[in-house]
Amino acid sequence: MMDDFGYNQPNTRARIAARRKRSRVPRTESGVLPGPRLAAGQWLASGHAFSLVLLLTSLAGLLYIAFAPQFVIQTVHVNGAQTLSEAEVAELASATGQSIWLVQTDAIVARIAGSAYVEQASASVALPDVLTINLVERRPELRWQAGNTRFLIDGDGRVLGPDTTATLTNTLIIEDRSGRAIEANDRIDPEVLQLSRLLALRLPGEAGVTPAGISWDPAQGVTIATTDGRTIVFGRMDNLEAKIKVLRFLTIQEPTEYTYLDLRPAAPYYRNDGPPPQPETP
Repeated sequence: MMDDFGYNQPNTRARIAARRKRSRVPRTESGVLPGPRLAAGQWLASGHAFSLVLLLTSLAGLLYIAFAPQFVIQTVHVNGAQTLSEAEVAELASATGQSIWLVQTDAIVARIAGSAYVEQASASVALPDVLTINLVERRPELRWQAGNTRFLIDGDGRVLGPDTTATLTNTLIIEDRSGRAIEANDRIDPEVLQLSRLLALRLPGEAGVTPAGISWDPAQGVTIATTDGRTIVFGRMDNLEAKIKVLRFLTIQEPTEYTYLDLRPAAPYYRNDGPPPQPETP
């Protein structure tokens, strides 16, 4: 009968499902999306605004600390410098005026180590504005005369730089007669330096010869000029003991008149270019 009047039977299952869906929404929430004001209020109430302010404040503080004048390198302490001055080391470091937070100590050490005088270096910073540099310098052991310029040389033959100090009485000076240009960080043959040192130490006591000067050139090697005007060519280190023995023989055991002696050949060569002996007056 009801079908005859167009009666629609209720969809019981759909109605029950809709009720269950509505029941899942908490009483404190609404199924309707909030408006802009309500959303802003909820965002402020959640604490996100405070977190953002805190973040921005922290960033501003970091930027201030990074670039504030009181955190810029103004003082450079140098330890271990003897040949180099503190001003020269500070100039090599090139860190004055930099933010202490941005200073790269590895780069500073690399720049300082580029100096021929520096064997080792380290650098550190300390708040608020201090850079400390520790050095181990190469020690000059002799002087190398090239033209009108005298250079400091360390034990390994490295040219440290021009010698601006007063020459000491007992300082060993080697004259370079090769004519080549010399500059800092060049290398001198260590054998030449070793031979020169040995001759300066041994000849006075073992051969009765006192060197007044030592020179070097590629052709003759090491040559000694004595205090009595003689020239003695040693060349290189080979057969050094035999060379000293011959020199001792000609100087002490069988005193021989000579002005020039070449000890390089197997049979040493000498000559006397001095004035002929004057005849005795009757």
